Amino acid sequence: MSFFRYLKESIRIIIFYILLMSFVVMSIYLDRKNRVLNSNIEYIIFVSLFMFCIFLILDYLIKNRHIKKLLKAQCSEDKTPILPKAVEYKDELYTNIINDIYKSSVEAIRNVEAEFMENKEFMEAWVHEVKTPITTMRLLLDSNEEDIDSYKEEVEKIDEYVEKVLYYSRSDNFSKDYIISEVSLETVVKESIKKQAIVFIKKHIILKQEVDESFKIDSDKKWLLFIIDQVLSNALKYTDKGGCIGFRTAENDKERLLIIEDDGVGIKSEDLNRIFTKTFTGANGRNENLKATGLGLYLSQKLSKKLGHSITIESEFSKGTRVYVHFPKWCDYYNITQM
Repeated sequence: MSFFRYLKESIRIIIFYILLMSFVVMSIYLDRKNRVLNSNIEYIIFVSLFMFCIFLILDYLIKNRHIKKLLKAQCSEDKTPILPKAVEYKDELYTNIINDIYKSSVEAIRNVEAEFMENKEFMEAWVHEVKTPITTMRLLLDSNEEDIDSYKEEVEKIDEYVEKVLYYSRSDNFSKDYIISEVSLETVVKESIKKQAIVFIKKHIILKQEVDESFKIDSDKKWLLFIIDQVLSNALKYTDKGGCIGFRTAENDKERLLIIEDDGVGIKSEDLNRIFTKTFTGANGRNENLKATGLGLYLSQKLSKKLGHSITIESEFSKGTRVYVHFPKWCDYYNITQM
């Protein structure tokens, strides 16, 4: 910082000094009873001016040294803001503000990086998943087999994978695409079962559908169907041939419930607390289904909460799983638009 700029920034204290000294000199000079000689007045003015100049020079040197440290920190290749010790209280406040902004920025960048890595891992897993039915279909074509059911099954898998990635990409903009209305749970459940009919038949899984036609809830049919599809898809994946999957409903004073249960492999107790975590696959994702992406239940829970619903799961390893979809009877759907 140049000395001229320093004087420009210190103009207020300079003006104050001039006014103060003018007042002192005029008071002494105009006081008739005052016997101070003119030479003494000149001496007072000279000494005070000299001391004021010394003050300005020392203050300039201190501030200029501090500014040089700031410029050095600015030009440093290390982007971590290691700022010099504050000279004044306002500098200390500026330093605290800069450090707070830096910490917030670093945290935001880390969150973006983590989300990017999760999305990258998801896309890699998704590409691997969608390639499997495509490869199967090519093999069927090469073998000239006319097994329509097999073709349908592979097409349904591709459709499921594409649907999952679409809902995943749109889940953050949920409030722009939803319509809350009265929905028949029986209709939604039947549509979901129909989508998976081939798997039910192929694995000889027994279906118990006990959802009453009059059982209705307030929700968005499209998003709710996706949620039930994900839960049912998981049940089918982890239920052995000849197993059983059931749908039933329950109701109490506070909520209505859709219960989806199976007698499949179940979930280990240590995994239960993390099953709704993004990309978490647990023991089953390593032993039973190596292609699992860990997004089905994560998306289901996320979308359920946006709709004002929620999902809870009970499971006993090797004995089966019971999924509860909760539909509160009183829900402020205006708040959903804010999500």
